[in-house]
Formats: sequence, C-alpha cells, structure tokens
Amino acid sequence: MDLSGLKVMVIDDSNTIRRSAEIFLSQAGCQVLLAEDGFDALSKITD
Repeated sequence: MDLSGLKVMVIDDSNTIRRSAEIFLSQAGCQVLLAEDGFDALSKITD
C-alpha cells in the first residue's frame, strides 16, 4: 500500500500502539506525528 506524502497523526495513550503504528505508516510512505492524548495532539498541530 503506497500512502506516500500523507501526513498522519497517531493519537493513543499506549506507547506500544503509537510506535507500532508509526513503523507501519512510515513503511507505507507517510509522514507520522505521534501524540499521547488530545491535548498533546492539539499542541502539535498548532505549532
């Protein structure tokens, strides 16, 4: 699956889930941002 160029944010309180999703999505060509919760996600998209 080629998802090249997509920007994806993975939001989950589990570090294991975040890292697993990051690996999978990166291998598919996505730019991946990670966030632990909604507050963390909002701070990252407003920067």
